[in-house]
Parts: sequence; C-alpha cells; structure tokens
Amino acid sequence: MFGKTRIPPYVPSADKLVRRQYVEENGHLIWFWYTRTGVIVKWALFLGITTLLALYLVLGRMHAKKRVNKGLKPMAYHGFLLSRQERAGVDPRYAWPQASYTTYQQPPSSGYGAGAGNYGMQSMPPPVYDPNNRPPMYEGGGGAPMGATKVDPIQTGVEPARAPSDDYAAPPGPPPR
Repeated sequence: MFGKTRIPPYVPSADKLVRRQYVEENGHLIWFWYTRTGVIVKWALFLGITTLLALYLVLGRMHAKKRVNKGLKPMAYHGFLLSRQERAGVDPRYAWPQASYTTYQQPPSSGYGAGAGNYGMQSMPPPVYDPNNRPPMYEGGGGAPMGATKVDPIQTGVEPARAPSDDYAAPPGPPPR
C-alpha cells in the first residue's frame, strides 16, 4: 500500500507530487513519513492536537465554573463541561422538576362488576379454560409418563440431612503403597 503508488502516466503534476513524498536515504527511496524527521513531525502533530484539546477542556471548565460562581450562565461553547446540578444554580431550565403529588383521574365505570370503576378489573376472575377443573393431561395418553416423579418432592425449601451413601465410600482395606 505505502510506497507502491500507481500514477497514470498522463498526469505529470501528480507524478511530481508523489516524488516529493519520497526521500533518498542511504541509496534507497523511503517514504518521508517513515524517516526520522517524518516520525518526529507525526508525533509532534499528534501531541500538539492532544494538548490543545486537553487545554480546551480544562480551561473551559475552569472558565465555566467561574461564570457560574458569579451567577452568570455558562457560554454555549463550554456549557457542556458542567454537570446538570452545576448549571441548575443559574439556569432554571436545568433544575430538576418539582415533585407534584396528584392523583390520576379515574376512568369511568365500564359496568363489568363492582370493582370495575377502580382498576378496570372484573369482580370475579375470568373462568378457567376447563370448567370441570380437570388437571392437565400429558400428551400421549392417560397419566404421567413411565418413571416420572416430582422434580422437587420436598417443597419446604429446606433439604433434610441425608445419610451418606455407600456408592462413593472408600474401598475396604488399607490404602495401597
């Protein structure tokens, strides 16, 4: 990508411009930005722009706080550097809204029951899907599948102490040497 620039032969001005990007160093053509001077220029530009940005942020915040302490609104170009609480002291648009404790107007009664006017709910719960209140059936026939048990037979939330099982006991006799 770098160093293999293709220039059409019919544009002589671009050819001269590209040739200025290369510098001869120790008998080799090197792109200027890879020479020692080019690297210094790149870092100087980067650090200069970064320093200017940092100065703008720090000095802008100091200036905005100074204006707020005097009771003036911050200027538009550095107002974003202040918190909402700091801006609320001088600008009422940024103050937190006052709490208003009001009740909402109740909807008119729809006539579905005694409690319909309050929350729009029926006085009785809606009927269940199966009016005979049969328990749900498993697919494939009557009852639970073969070998099915409850997932948690002790549903108190506290599991009783169990006796240790002999499945994982140590083998009989002394340990091997």
